[in-house]
Amino acid sequence: MSATWFGAPDYPQALATIPDAPAILFYRGGVSLNSVPHSVAVIGSRRCSLYGRRTARTLARELAICGVAVVSGMARGIDAEAHQGALDGGGVTVAVLGSGIDVIYPPEHERLSNAIIERGLLVSEYPPGAGPARHTFPERNRIISGLAGAVVVVEAGEKSGTMITVGTALDQGREVLAVPGEITRSSAVGSNRLIRDGAGIVLETADILRAIGMGEQTGIEPMVDDPLLALIRIREATPEELCRVMGLSEPEIRARLLDLELRGLAVRRPGGLFSGV
Repeated sequence: MSATWFGAPDYPQALATIPDAPAILFYRGGVSLNSVPHSVAVIGSRRCSLYGRRTARTLARELAICGVAVVSGMARGIDAEAHQGALDGGGVTVAVLGSGIDVIYPPEHERLSNAIIERGLLVSEYPPGAGPARHTFPERNRIISGLAGAVVVVEAGEKSGTMITVGTALDQGREVLAVPGEITRSSAVGSNRLIRDGAGIVLETADILRAIGMGEQTGIEPMVDDPLLALIRIREATPEELCRVMGLSEPEIRARLLDLELRGLAVRRPGGLFSGV
């Protein structure tokens, strides 16, 4: 556990530019607060769709492959998928907490927080031991946007906490982008309206890279070292067929297929078939 303060050499340079920068930051992790030149916040609804989960994880993974740090709030839903996607891509992710950095909330994210500590950072302006409270989450949102060069909204309801982060991002002069969502889904009303009102639209990772001045990046390739993924890229198959071919139990196959789906690497077809993308 470490701490830095406003004006210190290791205080995040991007955060120092916002008008209400925290006076002190506590952090845990294996990287420097200023070690990654480009960072993007990927945020969204806690009650998100499978599409939202898959999209957040895929975008974060591809940003990580391109050397972009992914910032989020380690909440349920889109935040957790963004952190996991960055870890899947072998990159850096930063979780800004609404509690002390030794108080993990929600508690089921303890395993995720440990992985983030190994490959990224947990950050908080609250002292160790401080529990989460209703006011701490809106307060920490200015840090999420302040650490990022751009903010990407994957899914957001009309009056969600995500929209508070959008407001702080605009006040800080950060670029705001949004992923289009299903127009009948309440969890996408806010993000769709952002696009209508002039936010940048995200149709692929390159849209985000252009927004932060990285231009057209290459080298974003699907992960192909998974034999299960390699198999369903050759031909569509049911979980039962994959069990026979790979010699694994059905629960294990289904768990791995679900993981591939959430990472945007597999698609469920009619008839219970799965194929790779």
